[in-house]
Amino acid sequence: MEPAVNDLSHESLGKRTARRWGVVAACSALMAMSSGGWYTGSLFFVAIIKEFGWNYASTASIFSFFTVLYGAWGILIGQLVDRFGPRSVVLGGGLLLPLALLGSGSAHALWHLYVTHSLLTALGLAATSYVPVSLILTRRFQKDRGLAFGIASAGVGIGILVLVPLTQALISLWGWRVAYRGLAIIASFVILPVGFFALRDERSGLPSDEGRRMATTPAPASSACTSHESTLLSAFLSREFWLVAATYVFLNGPIALVQTHQVAHLAEVGQSEMLVAGIVGLVGLFSIPGKIGWGFLSDRLWLELIYLAGSICVAAAILILLQIGSASSIWSLYGYAILFGLGYAVAASMNPILSGRFFAGRNFGVTLGTLNTFYQGGAAVAIWVAGYAHDLTGSYRIPFLGAIVSVCLAASCAWLAAPRRMTLQRTV
Repeated sequence: MEPAVNDLSHESLGKRTARRWGVVAACSALMAMSSGGWYTGSLFFVAIIKEFGWNYASTASIFSFFTVLYGAWGILIGQLVDRFGPRSVVLGGGLLLPLALLGSGSAHALWHLYVTHSLLTALGLAATSYVPVSLILTRRFQKDRGLAFGIASAGVGIGILVLVPLTQALISLWGWRVAYRGLAIIASFVILPVGFFALRDERSGLPSDEGRRMATTPAPASSACTSHESTLLSAFLSREFWLVAATYVFLNGPIALVQTHQVAHLAEVGQSEMLVAGIVGLVGLFSIPGKIGWGFLSDRLWLELIYLAGSICVAAAILILLQIGSASSIWSLYGYAILFGLGYAVAASMNPILSGRFFAGRNFGVTLGTLNTFYQGGAAVAIWVAGYAHDLTGSYRIPFLGAIVSVCLAASCAWLAAPRRMTLQRTV
């Protein structure tokens, strides 16, 4: 009977493995949809200014408030995921997000967009993307965790590649209101099926087999913050928490600044809007191998080296962006897309891995949600400051140069946090 038992054991292991990577694919689909709320913002930014004639700072404040509220909602979402499990939270967000996008498509005043886009779209996206996805993957994967995060976050690149050009086409043909409604329809057909079917095993905080393994696996001895019994307070009082938060702020701020204002900047210097939308799509395309590659390398190299490489790519991309004009070669735009796609992929895929090195455990949801508030807070400030600086000076030169300084600080903070000191648990 032993061969039969072994066959059943191997079959069971194979099914569990397939199920785990199936969840990664589902998370990738959720992250692809999240790009509809995030990375089409630069397109709506230009279209809304054209229709209403608002100044850059006022219009940027819509997306700035969206960013900071997305981060603030992350704390609540982390607590809800810890208590009720990812599936319920994702389904709730899947119902809210399409309604919020439909509301944005019907807006006629600045405060309407504050409510629909800044407040409600932020809540819907928070419930269906970064925090629940990070919780699912951190709890399901210890071995190959970096690769799992890389594949899941590559969904954002796919979403950018598809949704950004599609949204620009809808705006060009029928206006930004129809584009919002189109995104609402797509969100309904992506998020709800994923929540109902692909995440059916995610009703509680942990699947039973994964939960038993994590409960019986000792935490690394090198840091008290990694204990499964650690609380938000113990993390908050640690040196690592603030260095990780600073890394988030200094890296995501410049990335969000460029993502929100790149279309306006390139249009101002004489590039066509459809060409620019295509370049933004290429950023998403090149981020896909970047995220998978960085994820693969994070299981084998120091995270500090990956953050350094990503920061160099972002800084180089911004320098190219500053040099682009109406007569610039298309190769300059391609160079920008390649470098920015590879650089921003570090923040998108590595940030939850960095925080997981220090704070993974039963209370990881609320800790990650709190760190995400810093992550998005830095982005919100950068987005608004760039718009205000443009109103004062008539260009983006000063905020773009400031962004280069900021990414250098991010690499320094990641090095000081020293995740290389942590022992990465590796269990199947």
